[in-house]
Amino acid sequence: MQITIGKILALLTALGYATAMIVNAGNITLDVVMGTAVLLLPLALIWFPDELGSFTGYVGRGSNIDTETPPILVSIAGWFFLVGLPVLLYFLN
Repeated sequence: MQITIGKILALLTALGYATAMIVNAGNITLDVVMGTAVLLLPLALIWFPDELGSFTGYVGRGSNIDTETPPILVSIAGWFFLVGLPVLLYFLN
């Protein structure tokens, strides 16, 4: 795994979100812990797109994934969850 500028930017963005949650709450609460735990999904999609995209096989309830997902699509999904969705929700409120 190669550490790229995009991966570092994703980590810094997630740390910024975590810092903002702590400052907004005043201290570390269960809500802050759960909020930072949610950030692990987009970080995983951005940091490990090859590994997550190559997953095939049984996924439960009789479903199978029979083709690999291109890593760029996995990474784009991670960026959408990390940046796109919060921006969209901000403007909708």
